[in-house]
Amino acid sequence: MQGMQAAVSLNQTVEALRELETWSYQLAFYILQDERLAAETGKQALLAIGQEQSFHLQSPAERREKVKKMIMRKALIVNASSGRRS
Repeated sequence: MQGMQAAVSLNQTVEALRELETWSYQLAFYILQDERLAAETGKQALLAIGQEQSFHLQSPAERREKVKKMIMRKALIVNASSGRRS
């Protein structure tokens, strides 16, 4: 039974992340003004948030806020490691 709950939880998390995928890329692109870096930033942010088991239980507004904060954090890291100046 616990395995089934974990699978449902994972599916719900994946679905919640998919709903924010395009928006996270758009936000990262707005910050970085670089397609490659924006895609990498979005990927890193969503993967990090996907590790949180309770993400799918949060309200859509809470999810969006969490993704926004993670995108900003990851954008700073990706930008610094790329050697680019904003």
